[in-house]
Amino acid sequence: MEKSFAKEKQSNSEMNDLPDPLLCHILSFLSTKDSVRTSLLSKRWRSLWSQVPSFDLDLDSLQFYYDDFSFTDLVNRFLESDENLALNRFKLICPYEYVFDNDQDDTVLESWIDALVKRRVRHLDFQVNSDDNELVCMPLSLYSCNTLVSLSLYHVFLCGFKLASAVSLPCLKVMRLDRVRYDQSSESGESNLETLVASCPVLEKLTVIRDRFELLEFMRVRSASLKSFVLGIEDYEVGLLGEDHVVEIDAPRLELMSLCDQLSRSVVIHSIAPCAVVKIDVNFDGKDGYALLYQDDDDDDHDDDDEDDDSNSKRTMIRNFLSRISTVCGMEISSVTLQAIHNYSKLEPLPQFSDLSWLKVYFLESFWELLPTFLCCCPSLHTLVMEFEFDKEGCPMKLSSVPPCFVSSLKYVELATQGTTKTSSQMKLAIFFLRNCSVLKKLTLSGSFGDDIIKKIKKIPRRSRRCVIVTG
Repeated sequence: MEKSFAKEKQSNSEMNDLPDPLLCHILSFLSTKDSVRTSLLSKRWRSLWSQVPSFDLDLDSLQFYYDDFSFTDLVNRFLESDENLALNRFKLICPYEYVFDNDQDDTVLESWIDALVKRRVRHLDFQVNSDDNELVCMPLSLYSCNTLVSLSLYHVFLCGFKLASAVSLPCLKVMRLDRVRYDQSSESGESNLETLVASCPVLEKLTVIRDRFELLEFMRVRSASLKSFVLGIEDYEVGLLGEDHVVEIDAPRLELMSLCDQLSRSVVIHSIAPCAVVKIDVNFDGKDGYALLYQDDDDDDHDDDDEDDDSNSKRTMIRNFLSRISTVCGMEISSVTLQAIHNYSKLEPLPQFSDLSWLKVYFLESFWELLPTFLCCCPSLHTLVMEFEFDKEGCPMKLSSVPPCFVSSLKYVELATQGTTKTSSQMKLAIFFLRNCSVLKKLTLSGSFGDDIIKKIKKIPRRSRRCVIVTG
């Protein structure tokens, strides 16, 4: 017992012998909640937590019992501890009512952002959680932080900029805007999202998750430096997006693009990098699906000039969209987008995707006929991943035409099925690939393929003698 006590005393002594900067470095690996707890150890530790070059506090996991002053005092004490100490990271997750549901606290956030800018913060993550429609307006000083490298905002409002020239984030490389609402820039009339992106000369990664009640009609992303762009929507089922909402992308160095937006009326791409990888989940027509893609000469419903103009405009938009992404090397595509492309192909020929070597596609099993049309435009396809599920109301799967890539280039195929997929459909697909792919090296069966059906599939004669069948 005495030896154990002596050992612990020696250990504490060794810890206390460490210099403050090293102790602060050790504390930086803890959350702020745990770092603050160390202030109880001794007098020397009382203020060490406030000298740590990072702040990470999730108020949703703490109990302040709505004591606004105890919480704000904690943040104030940290930010005011040493104005000369540069901050590496500041992350704060808080309920709206903790700080902002109080008239006397209107300037709290502004003082915090001003302090963060003065302390040369590099990484800022600010999230406000609210069940209602309450939004916090971000102070303008945030948009002129010369040291900021990454910025993540959740459920806030970006106020309008009086002068676009006042916005400058010269070091910002990563930005995430989740459920953020935007205003117009009074100088140019463009949205402040567009102004913000254009004011980040080294921005490489941008993620925008749109609020379902967002009223921004025109979302334009223009950047000469952007390499990765992700666009999503919080909830497809409800909201105001759609109708006249347009997404426009002009990023010549964009290497990774993910567009998950089934509500905007139009998606326009001016430029992306050659050999990019894209994920597409759009229907090109807002809330009405693919209605404007159909134009039957025998249908009197399409005699109206306005509908004809709308249909022609939609076809032109899809033609330009497909042309701009025809140089990609990898693609992930949803069943909604695949069906829209298939409908378009009945009106106009699809472009050739000559560089596309990897494709992942999702669809209902009765929609198989949609895929060969697209695969015929992919002469260099090397890898195909298919995820499909049973369609209760659909027709039985029909397999007919064999795309040219089956004979020339397709080497790796993965079939992933949901638990409800019929065994007959699983067999049909496996047989189709094994009997028609000349250079196939590996067929992977994953998902709901049972042991019995796998045994049957392995007995199927294969056109490619080098093909092996594996389970994933």
